[in-house]
Amino acid sequence: MSRLNRFYVAGPHQIGTTLQLDAERSNYLCRVLRMHEGDSLDIFDGEGGLYRCALQTAHLKRAVIEILKPMPLAPQPTLAPAIALSLLKGQAMDRAIQQATELGVQRIWLLNAARSNTTLTNQRLAQKLDHWRRIIAAACEQCGQLWLPELLQPMSLSQCLAQLPEPVTPLILDPSGEVLPSAVDMAQPMVFIGPEGGWNDAEMALFEQRHITVYRLGDSILRAETMPAVALALVQQARGWPS
Repeated sequence: MSRLNRFYVAGPHQIGTTLQLDAERSNYLCRVLRMHEGDSLDIFDGEGGLYRCALQTAHLKRAVIEILKPMPLAPQPTLAPAIALSLLKGQAMDRAIQQATELGVQRIWLLNAARSNTTLTNQRLAQKLDHWRRIIAAACEQCGQLWLPELLQPMSLSQCLAQLPEPVTPLILDPSGEVLPSAVDMAQPMVFIGPEGGWNDAEMALFEQRHITVYRLGDSILRAETMPAVALALVQQARGWPS
């Protein structure tokens, strides 16, 4: 089945039950994809579960689907990369999270870097986190990833470094480093992306204290919103795209 007909719907799901979709999803199925009653589609729950469904009621605002049967459970990617992403303003952050998800990350750490230049109140942060989780879900629909990446609350760089799991191999992309080699040996890489103004001296000192490798991507200096896609693609390629 085409992945255009695979959608994220939070679980758990039971066979034989029906689900009414929201107006946006209903309109997309019935108007954009021109699906009719009886047509099949898949939904996934973000935790490896995939279900074959049928469109029971083709309504532009209140479409209803029936869950027919489960598909084989997708194992969680154990060697997927992670990313520590400094907060960016507006759509730049949206694009960075979207592209990181499409390139296979399974954990997104949000960083309040010294030069992030963005402040969120508690209420605004809650809205932003919800917004970013919707972007993650849409990106998973696009790329076919059945496990939604975990999105962590914003924290300082020092807090992030203190919480790193043991198997993770952190690396920094910065113009001061060596050129990223064409092949690297790292089981679970975690790429640190600085803010538009770069890391400050204190943050670079934290990386140095932990002996974290610093690489650069040739001689180009990329925008912060571009770095996640470029860095993750190169790291994944250097690792051989393990799953």
